[in-house]
Amino acid sequence: MTGSELPGRERPPGDAVVLHQTGDLDAYTAPELRARLHEATDGRARHVVVDLADVTFIDSAGLGALVGAHRRMQEGGGRLSIVRPPPLVARAFELTGLDEVFDLCDDRGEALARG
Repeated sequence: MTGSELPGRERPPGDAVVLHQTGDLDAYTAPELRARLHEATDGRARHVVVDLADVTFIDSAGLGALVGAHRRMQEGGGRLSIVRPPPLVARAFELTGLDEVFDLCDDRGEALARG
């Protein structure tokens, strides 16, 4: 295990789901996040918030899981919001241009309010 915690799931009032990821989001942990995102984006949740505030590393597998969920939500008329990761992780979003694609929010409250 890489020291990463599996993403937690929280269901706030309304039609939103919050997934919280900690530690590394990489080829080892991305499959679990992808499974949770599939479960959350299967048509029931209209808004999914992925909290990356406690992520310490992200690679292409982690970014790919988020991109796939973003597409599914858009196709279904829903919304995917991301709570901003720390600066070193946010750099991966900037380098790939995904900071212009994703709805990046400063905290969960802001993300939920946008839903």
